[in-house]
Amino acid sequence: MTEKEKMLAGMLYCADRDEELQGEQTRAKELCRRYNQLSFEDREEKDRLIRQILGKAGKNICVQPVFWCDYGSHISVGDNFYVNHNCVMLDVAPITFGDNVFIAPNCGFYTAGHPINRLVRNQGLEFGHPITVGNDVWIGGNVVVLPGVTIGDNVVIGAGSVVAKDIPSGVVAVGNPCRPIRTMEEACGRERFLDIRRTEEKDISRVLSIYEDAKKFMAEAGNPGQWTGGYPGEADLRADMERGCSYVCLENGEVAATFFFSVEEEPTYRVITDGAWLNDRPYGVVHRVASASRGRGLASFCLNWCFDQCKNLRIDTHRDNLPMQKMLEKNGFVRCGIIFVEDGSERIAFQKWGEQE
Repeated sequence: MTEKEKMLAGMLYCADRDEELQGEQTRAKELCRRYNQLSFEDREEKDRLIRQILGKAGKNICVQPVFWCDYGSHISVGDNFYVNHNCVMLDVAPITFGDNVFIAPNCGFYTAGHPINRLVRNQGLEFGHPITVGNDVWIGGNVVVLPGVTIGDNVVIGAGSVVAKDIPSGVVAVGNPCRPIRTMEEACGRERFLDIRRTEEKDISRVLSIYEDAKKFMAEAGNPGQWTGGYPGEADLRADMERGCSYVCLENGEVAATFFFSVEEEPTYRVITDGAWLNDRPYGVVHRVASASRGRGLASFCLNWCFDQCKNLRIDTHRDNLPMQKMLEKNGFVRCGIIFVEDGSERIAFQKWGEQE
């Protein structure tokens, strides 16, 4: 057998004794050198050259310099593949990546190994075992993946890990040696991404459902009289949308809360009793704040977003809505007095403005 055949078979071999292997290594190093020196603006040439280096490359791949490999021809990457700076792949055996793999800076994938026995090692002998990485994998910074490792699908490897043994699918794994610490389902359950946008037609049924959740919560909390008689309903929501004043809060991409926000005068705020507003400056108004029953901290997030838009906010709530009053005070709102809404019932008025910060 040639040294190359031994290498590909996972046997002990000596690259220094094989001109073919030395030639392939020289080719790969030269291509990597040229790739690493390309301008970041020369995207077409970068794409052409990295595909020349790699054995197989899918669609939409990006490899940031500096990148080095032994041969390149033994590396196979799927679609949507991203590698950040300073990656080293010692591909004396196959290195295979699935689709949607993201690799942070300073990572190494080492299929190459050397005998522990010094007498054998000192003969210049080495071996290689393949590395396989599945689909939908994120590998954190400064991770080292050692020979023979398989990483499953839907996996996150924490920064600084040394992956010496196989990692199953659907886990977050970290450490030296790298071990699973929780399932992906558990990890995703702890993760929250919040965003706010205007309410759209597709959101209407969900917002109405959130209104109903809020009514049940208020009734159970001793406040059955604030939202009654079908209020707020679809007509109220559509009127808010038409004015461009209805918003939804998205939690991990799903509508989880809703509110009204407008920077304009509120007629029912012209008269206030048992107190006074903090100032007479132009203000923003927040109404109909409601979140899904599972929403934790969503109302506060919405109020903080409104305050970012306008540093002078007014809002009112029912006397029996104690959770709302507590939440407003927690978020820096000051109780100012009593106002009366259209049906003549009273509400407690709150205000927050920037000079309090």
